[in-house]
Amino acid sequence: MNKLLYSLFAILIASSYGTAQDHFQCGTQHQMNQRYAENPQLEKDYEQLFLNGFTKEDDSTVFVIPMVFHILHEYGSENISDAQIMDQVNILNRDFRLMNADTSQVIQEFKQLYGDAKIEFRLATIDPYGNCTNGIDRIYTHLDDQADDFCKVNQWYRPNYLNVWITNSIGSVGSAGYAYYPNATNNQSFWIDGIIILNDYIGSVGTGSVNNSRALTHEIGHWLGLAHVWGSTNEPMVSCGDDNIEDTPITKGYNYCPANANASKICDTVAENYQNYMDYSYCSRMFTKGQIAAMRAILQLGDGHRNNLITPETHAATGIDLTTPPLCAPIADFNAPIKSTCVGNTITFNDESYNAPVDSYLWTFPGGTPSTSTDPNPTVSFNTPGLKTITLQVTNASGTSTKTLPDYINVSDNWADFTGPQSLNLNDASSHPEWFRLVNPEYNHARFTLTNNYGRNGSRGFMLNNYKDVSQALPFSDDSYYYSRLGLSVDYIITPSFDLRYTTGTTFSFDYSYASNGNSVAQITENIKVYYSKNCGETWTQMGGVLTGAELVSGGYAGNSNFIPTNDSQWATKTYSYNTTSNNEKVKFKIEFTASDLSSNLFIDNINVSGVGTAGLENDFGFVHDLNIAPNPVVSGGDLKIEYTAQAEPVTFILRNLQGEELMTTVRNETNQLVTFNLEIGDQLPASYYFLEVKSATATTVKKIVVVKN
Repeated sequence: MNKLLYSLFAILIASSYGTAQDHFQCGTQHQMNQRYAENPQLEKDYEQLFLNGFTKEDDSTVFVIPMVFHILHEYGSENISDAQIMDQVNILNRDFRLMNADTSQVIQEFKQLYGDAKIEFRLATIDPYGNCTNGIDRIYTHLDDQADDFCKVNQWYRPNYLNVWITNSIGSVGSAGYAYYPNATNNQSFWIDGIIILNDYIGSVGTGSVNNSRALTHEIGHWLGLAHVWGSTNEPMVSCGDDNIEDTPITKGYNYCPANANASKICDTVAENYQNYMDYSYCSRMFTKGQIAAMRAILQLGDGHRNNLITPETHAATGIDLTTPPLCAPIADFNAPIKSTCVGNTITFNDESYNAPVDSYLWTFPGGTPSTSTDPNPTVSFNTPGLKTITLQVTNASGTSTKTLPDYINVSDNWADFTGPQSLNLNDASSHPEWFRLVNPEYNHARFTLTNNYGRNGSRGFMLNNYKDVSQALPFSDDSYYYSRLGLSVDYIITPSFDLRYTTGTTFSFDYSYASNGNSVAQITENIKVYYSKNCGETWTQMGGVLTGAELVSGGYAGNSNFIPTNDSQWATKTYSYNTTSNNEKVKFKIEFTASDLSSNLFIDNINVSGVGTAGLENDFGFVHDLNIAPNPVVSGGDLKIEYTAQAEPVTFILRNLQGEELMTTVRNETNQLVTFNLEIGDQLPASYYFLEVKSATATTVKKIVVVKN
């Protein structure tokens, strides 16, 4: 299933903006024609509502609407501050209550037509589950990019809350936000209700700007039933049209601010209302009294449950009737800009906690220096390799919250796991599949795992399980939207490190099998990108081109099935050239898959680093003497089987701990023969990393040994 299959549910009346320098773009007409063609009655009902007109008698009642802002983010600038949200709420209340000082700049023809809408907005203080909230919901998700209706995650009960989703980008080209008319969200279309808007069109501080700060005023106008001032039969600056509001004159619409009233007399001899919030002129100042009457009337109708928002019961349920909002407990959250590093390097952790101010912090970094911290944004180093679990506990007077992320930081040795070219078929211990890092940034369903039977020719291999059986999913549940939210999610494999200083003609390759649910090349937008890193994964550089389209789909069409490759013809090999240099002593590679809504399972096997690796290895014991060590990891109390080809001098083996302390030493005196012996690993050794130093008179090497417990 994909997003096209949901089109019958969505009646999109989208308002959209460009930047201040570009012409405005609007998807309204296109979307109206498409959706109304599917359900003509919706258009008739909307038109009839405005043909009946709205009463304009004096009404002193102030309608207050509870709001929640859902910030979709990936810890970038789109994760805007509470202050920016508060600023936007203040701007809304200023604009809808006619407290904006720039009404003094409204042209004379409309001085008597602007008014106070007597509509206000307040952030909720109680969420749908009765929990304390500041009305700002932060959600780490890839859905912040190319957002659409399916990105409206965690919708709060819409009869009680106006939901606003803030994103990094929107799928519609040039769009800064969109909303729906109330009657387009009735019944089974409730899930599309609410507003999506870009983060830099929120407020006038932070990523926002004064220039863009009234976009949400505009969108709420749509959410309360108002059309663009030029109507719904054309685009702005194309031809004259009408919005069926009596006191907004026929207009062509503006994507610039006319120099004066006379410059706006295009459609008639009267000036046009280019300063209206429902225009695109970027000099909006007002709603007319007719628009206000329409919004207030619609707010009291049942369409989209708008009338439920203004009741005392809703105000009590959402907590906006409280004179003093309560102090909530904070919700712990954190981020590290880099999640892979070398032993001894530092990482700064950023507090991303929300919902309330934090009075105290307690960070825990097992194996780190420091191992704990009370700083909001501590800097930590790790002197031992491995995957590190990070915990943050935050507290204020109202409570405590804790967040733990397992295996969050990957710390690598300052030397390579492998020397020179290697063929890693994942089937035997020498390939060390446990040294690969399988990363699922969002901790969601689709993730890489090592499988025993799904590699090439039925061998071991990595599988990314994009498929999910949603046939029994409840309507409107997260599972029911799984394939509509899969697109742009990212998973990746990070290889062990390779010392390639002495390798020439280097290539990186892997076998893959993939089948898409898209049945044409144009539908295949999912892709694989390959990167390399020379600094333990702190930074990455892309290699070659993007693997996508027909080249990616080695397994053909999956047909919404749980695709598993069954024969060799469904596999292909991708090879990338890599230019080695003298600073390539610990190179890692990353295979990154970016999904589409039509993605199926992906399989990876036979990861190879190829080339000629002899020059400069004359003093490397492992290369000169063909050293093999297995098993690795080794069980404490077991034996390491060591094999090498002896020459004319004895060889010394020294096992050291991470601090470099000598734990045991063995000297082998055999010469000019193949030597095989067992090195006993005592059961007193704790599970950890160790180093085996191997040296003769002419060569030396150090190998990492992993000891595990039964």
